[in-house]
Amino acid sequence: MTHPTTTPENQPTAGSNYHYMGLPGARAMLTQASAETYANLVTTLNADAGKGAIMCVHGGVGLGKTFAVNSHLDDLAPHTTLRIKVGSAKIQALRAALYKKLDLPGEAPLNSTRCETILKEALSETPRVLVVDEAQWLDTRAFEFIRELWDDEDTRLAVVLVGAETCYQKIKNRPALDSRILVWQRYKPLTPAEVLTVIPEYHPLWADVPTDELLWIDDVACHGNFRQWAKITYLLREQHGGPGTKGAGSTDPTNPPTPHGAAAPLPPYSRDLMRAILSRLDPTQRHTD
Repeated sequence: MTHPTTTPENQPTAGSNYHYMGLPGARAMLTQASAETYANLVTTLNADAGKGAIMCVHGGVGLGKTFAVNSHLDDLAPHTTLRIKVGSAKIQALRAALYKKLDLPGEAPLNSTRCETILKEALSETPRVLVVDEAQWLDTRAFEFIRELWDDEDTRLAVVLVGAETCYQKIKNRPALDSRILVWQRYKPLTPAEVLTVIPEYHPLWADVPTDELLWIDDVACHGNFRQWAKITYLLREQHGGPGTKGAGSTDPTNPPTPHGAAAPLPPYSRDLMRAILSRLDPTQRHTD
């Protein structure tokens, strides 16, 4: 499992639409945290002569953890990554999900020993990257099962645990797993300086919005949270012309071209319009202005 050792030169490709609500026109942004994730993934995938290590990416919700991991692995390990989103704390659900992701025949055996033997045999055939999202929901036995899969002398498995803030403490409470994690990365909200750099490039709707307005929106409603910015962008885009609007240069029916072939310009930004958008968000997450 040999992978590049340099940081990405461009934005993540994000071939699959990992954007919140499939937001059209949104770009995959290479933030400082995302670039660090890329470097950490390279380290993790190349560790132990390519056999792979374990890393944990944790932090508050909506900060771009899962997006960064998924989009970078589309570049680094597009054909060997197994993605599991935890929907149950129980090991039985984890085993069944992994069995299905490995495209093994039939249903996962109910006998735990038999099932785990089959999974380990399958994971020994080719190098794999196992991404476990929402890992904070796993119980002790499920965490130990992941450690056992990675520890097995025949498997070639890199593991990426992605979870909320509580994921960190859950793992720290399990010394056997904690001691095996090579790389930790904590995601934090965008700083005001990052907002001014990232958001105008994130979506065309923000390209010409004054910097003081971007900072006002972030202070009032987003607080450096990428998912909050995505929600506002989605609602603003809808306000400009419905689900089909794609911004300047679009040939979408809801943003029809002028008689000369150019796309009709979007309405100008206004704070009154933005207040109307913000009124649709959870009021407990907004400050008054």
